[in-house]
Amino acid sequence: MVNIDIRCGDSRTELYDYPDGYFSLIVTSPPYADARKRHYDSIKTSEYPEFMASFHAEFWRVLADDGSFVLNVKDKVVNGVRDRYVWKTIEVLSELGWRCVDDYIWTKPNAMPGYWPNRLRDEWEYCFHMTKNRKFAMYQDQVKKPIGDWTKQRLKKLNGKSAERHDSENNSGFGRDLRNWVNKKSVLPGNNVSIPLVGKNMGHPAAFPAGLPEFFVKLFSKEGDNILDPFAGSGTTGVVARKLARNAVLIDTSEEYVNQMKKRIGAEQFAF
Repeated sequence: MVNIDIRCGDSRTELYDYPDGYFSLIVTSPPYADARKRHYDSIKTSEYPEFMASFHAEFWRVLADDGSFVLNVKDKVVNGVRDRYVWKTIEVLSELGWRCVDDYIWTKPNAMPGYWPNRLRDEWEYCFHMTKNRKFAMYQDQVKKPIGDWTKQRLKKLNGKSAERHDSENNSGFGRDLRNWVNKKSVLPGNNVSIPLVGKNMGHPAAFPAGLPEFFVKLFSKEGDNILDPFAGSGTTGVVARKLARNAVLIDTSEEYVNQMKKRIGAEQFAF
């Protein structure tokens, strides 16, 4: 039976109730810097790295040795230029021991239109994948996608040269042999994840689209695992965890959002 635990409070102390290595995956989107002052305490870009570092000890303790930490965070334009607080935050976390394995780009095909005289609209955000160790649990088969018509065109007529292995020019050891793709039905996706924004009001100013945590929950956990969202907001991570037969702990400092989460988790039909 799936268990969704919803708690109101600061995850730096709420997590005291959970044993070491309890979670297979931490997936979350903290409050953005200098934004949504009506909803959360504003965090200055200059203070953001220190803010995230203050959660390090408990996140590290409760995450399994082969677990993953996925951090969704959006950069910010300050005085007409991109503030580097996002990368400074990752540098600080790396100094604390986190291994930044990859950075996924969440592309939003339905991003809000707008006009800025010196730049184009923002339609993407970072999702950083971090681990405690070099070896970690990853379930790539769960996120494979149909290979499509590529094989029909590219592999229709394999001549002798096409059917040979072509080694990389820099002698990296990687190469390609097009014959390996014959009869293949699926392929791994790239690290550019295209997921539309939420189209309805979820009672939160920046609700996760369900597809975003769903992608990472599938990729970095299996059925029965424990998932943590320490900045749970609208509770979408819990909805996804329940749909995918994972347990979840959702924590948020806002009593209003926690109450909304409880109603949503109880009523959600999990049809995405």
